Amino acid sequence: MISIILMVIVALIVFFFGAGMNEAMSGAILLSMITGFACTINAIEKNKKK
Repeated sequence: MISIILMVIVALIVFFFGAGMNEAMSGAILLSMITGFACTINAIEKNKKK
């Protein structure tokens, strides 16, 4: 649940910053995917420790 929220927040932030550089959507998609992968890896690592 947290990963989805983080992905949306990052996508919105990058979308507005990227709009000034004419690269709004590509940056938002890229960083939201990176955030999603990082959250997935974090969740897998937490389950290994248990």
